[in-house]
Amino acid sequence: MRYGSIAIALLCLFSTNSFANLKVITPSEEATLKEIEQQYNIDSQLITVNDKFSQLNKRYYDLQELKDSITANQVAYDDLIAQLPNKILAKTNMAQFYSQIEANINSTANLTQKTKIDAAAIERQRVIVQQEYEIVEEQRLDRSQQLFKLKTDIINRLLADLSKSSSKLKVDLDGSTQCSKFQSISDCLKKSKSEILSSTRSESPFLNDKSVLLSYEVTDASMNMTGDLRYKVAMNFKPSYNSKIDTVINEKLGLRSAMITLVSNVAADWYINGVKVGTGTKIFHEVPLGKHGILASYQNSDKSSIEKIEGNGVFSYKFEHVKANKQLVSKNNSVELLPPALPVKTQAKTKTTANSSETKKPKAKFTLLADNTTIPTPSKATKNKADKEQAYEYFIGIPATTNQQNAEFSTEQLRQ
Repeated sequence: MRYGSIAIALLCLFSTNSFANLKVITPSEEATLKEIEQQYNIDSQLITVNDKFSQLNKRYYDLQELKDSITANQVAYDDLIAQLPNKILAKTNMAQFYSQIEANINSTANLTQKTKIDAAAIERQRVIVQQEYEIVEEQRLDRSQQLFKLKTDIINRLLADLSKSSSKLKVDLDGSTQCSKFQSISDCLKKSKSEILSSTRSESPFLNDKSVLLSYEVTDASMNMTGDLRYKVAMNFKPSYNSKIDTVINEKLGLRSAMITLVSNVAADWYINGVKVGTGTKIFHEVPLGKHGILASYQNSDKSSIEKIEGNGVFSYKFEHVKANKQLVSKNNSVELLPPALPVKTQAKTKTTANSSETKKPKAKFTLLADNTTIPTPSKATKNKADKEQAYEYFIGIPATTNQQNAEFSTEQLRQ
């Protein structure tokens, strides 16, 4: 900040006991917070249930593969049945053909039975995992309720303390600033006062821009020959409850939420604490601070972890060797399909048409750059002569049909 031509750099150094007379959270309240955290074993339970959910998700994909196999068998069965009339008429290898149909039917029956058994087992496991997640969420809810109760107690204590007429916030400040070596200590400190007060108000959770300054005293100050000023200031403010105190309490008790970004190289299904929150390569979700189970699922692969959310963050899960990538590469590298071969007659017709087009194609014309003395080519004169002769074709060899035409023809002959 500059005052005229004087550059002032303000460094506010608060001592460790600057706000010792007022605390947002007392030692007894911190002990209560620790008891609440130890009462619930949420972290270990969350790790266990998240692993179970990952296994359950894999079994879902295995079940889907069984269903796909049944569908493929059904297609093969329909193809065999379509061939059956021709096989009966041909009367060749009938035993082998019937054996193929029988094997297909038995395979489909076995797969169908296994699908039913696995689906029932998966449903039972899903219910168990869901119940365990609900237990974790109930404990999380109970813990949150106790934390909110503790927050209410803290706020009530602070309001009672801050509302007392004797309530004061004493701030002892050690600082330094750069003054002009031609400036007095008193003048430099006067110009620095507004910066000192502004920094003090922004530093303390009990103060804001509207906090009342009760006293301000410079207890010590010294300046060297280059203008470096060191000082000690004692201040007293009237503290008040404000939004900064509420922010400090929420952060300390873990009652704040954060926005997390979930990123993957494929369009994965995203789950937080067993609840699906979206599908895609990049999604956003708001969660309360604390530990959460995050799982990304794509095809038959899962990526999961237990993350301690302390603020906004990005969590990335990369999938390798997935089926979709192989299919995508195969599709992207495919050669462009050529048009189907034409019948022989069509080919001959096309060839004839092409030759005809080549025959009718005009020859290339070449343009020569010439000066003004270039002699015109005789082709134009020949063409004009032909045009002139064609102008008299009307009178050559055509008998007159009327007297007027006879007179005109006779007159024309006389002119020639």
